[in-house]
Amino acid sequence: MLIARKEELTGAFDENGLSRVEILPGACTEMKAFKCVLKAGKSWQPELYAYKDKTQFFAFVTATGYVTTESAAYNITGPANFVPNYDAEKFTIYAGEKDLEFYQFVGLMNQYDIDRMDYIHIELPRFRLFKDAWRYTEGFTGGIGSTCRSHMVMEHRYMGRYSMGWNIGSGPSVIGQHVHNDLDQWYFILPGGVMTYQAGEEAVHVEEGDVTYTKMGVSHGSSLKDNEAFNYFWVEIAIDGYKS
Repeated sequence: MLIARKEELTGAFDENGLSRVEILPGACTEMKAFKCVLKAGKSWQPELYAYKDKTQFFAFVTATGYVTTESAAYNITGPANFVPNYDAEKFTIYAGEKDLEFYQFVGLMNQYDIDRMDYIHIELPRFRLFKDAWRYTEGFTGGIGSTCRSHMVMEHRYMGRYSMGWNIGSGPSVIGQHVHNDLDQWYFILPGGVMTYQAGEEAVHVEEGDVTYTKMGVSHGSSLKDNEAFNYFWVEIAIDGYKS
């Protein structure tokens, strides 16, 4: 397991009012993650990537501002995911009356991604508030009586190797130990989130702004005390594609 603490992800603002810091550089050879803050009232037009070159998506944390494409606009009224349509149309991110905190993900596309996207994929562009994502449960959460409520934000296999979800719940509780044989996984702790995360033999206490990264094949799970809560989103990448 690798971990980046909140204080490590604070960067200087450029002339456009944007702070953008790479998270755990080199941890994942297939995808880069960035912690971003856009000053109130400022805007940013990210670089575009061609289909079959790179995949790009975002997770917004602060309920402020909006995103525009050439044909639509989306209000950021809570934690949300945005996936642009590659370089088919430009898009712009606007901060509202408060600084906008968000994460940017830029991943390589390999042949698995291309084949899968050519077969089926999310219609793009796609904006989704976390609260509107559909619920699911797993044996190591619902099956053991966990308070964890899981939401599928960016569906497995519908953006090639890349996916995103959101977990919330109050303590005391637990997410049971489990293993992902195909997936490397990032956890991004949201406001109000406080928990103990264990991967392999290592256990760490994490809270708002912290980020963890765990390689495939490592058993992992989480636990809460009375006054703690699950509130984090995960990003997964099936490094070699899904085997099943």
